[in-house]
Amino acid sequence: MLIVDDERCVHRLTTVATCHACADSCPTGAWSLKADGLEFEPGQCDGCGLCVPACPTGALALAQPPELPLHRGTLDLACERTTGPGIRLPCTHALSEARLLSLQRSGLRRLIVRTGDCSTCPRGSAVRLPERVDAVNRVLQRAGAATISLMAADEAVATEPPRRGFLAGLLARPAALLSTKASPEPDTRRAALQGLAARGVRSGLWAVELDAQRCDGCALCARLCPEGALDWLEGEREAGLCLHMERCVACGICVDACAQQALKPGKAGCGAPGAVFRQASCNACGARFRHLGTTAPRHCPVCRTRTRRPDRLVVD
Repeated sequence: MLIVDDERCVHRLTTVATCHACADSCPTGAWSLKADGLEFEPGQCDGCGLCVPACPTGALALAQPPELPLHRGTLDLACERTTGPGIRLPCTHALSEARLLSLQRSGLRRLIVRTGDCSTCPRGSAVRLPERVDAVNRVLQRAGAATISLMAADEAVATEPPRRGFLAGLLARPAALLSTKASPEPDTRRAALQGLAARGVRSGLWAVELDAQRCDGCALCARLCPEGALDWLEGEREAGLCLHMERCVACGICVDACAQQALKPGKAGCGAPGAVFRQASCNACGARFRHLGTTAPRHCPVCRTRTRRPDRLVVD
């Protein structure tokens, strides 16, 4: 059963939102984007769970998330459409970044996955598990932490470690990593980022990129961001937009709201870290305006537009 917290949905936060991640990930069409917002048909839901990790703001959750106990640092998963051993999941690609990080903290080092032919499965069009594992591993590597090895079932049989080697590795682990169960945590992108922050990791899994030359300093993105990933700082002579991508969940609100198209979906570490604006007065109308750079333009944006278009009708 799927739990929907509509108060978290970006479409409830602002009318400019265009997010349709749940609809894109749904293989049965249970989610659809209508003119007046998102619509969910419970009768069409097959319980695959793919929409849960796809939702950037954590508006969706499974009523009974599957228990994923570890065995000697290994988690063995199997798609419900395959045969053989492993913990059965409706779709292995529904394992989120938050769940992966929680399992890694509990000692997960090897993830064995049995799947069918994902290229012919309707569920195979969603973001796949290897992409999520790669993203999590990149952050873990930057933090100097142990990563997760993802293996197909046939690879795992060939590389099964000997018992003696396993015990030696177990004794070398910190006591905090000897738990065989991941502690229950919210299965959301925010939870994943909070887990990284608790380790002192100052980088995120999602990001937007800023083209500072396009930004006009309206600060709308910072006012709308539900995670505080964009921050507007106002000083006496300067103001600035600061990006805190360790908080970004890629909800897309800032991208949708930016009239200047100064923001776009991106990768952590790309784009400008922010934009600094200085105050100036227009020589023509005397209005105060913000500008980038060290030298102020002589005219505000309105007067510059008027100068370029003298035939345009302007009512003062």
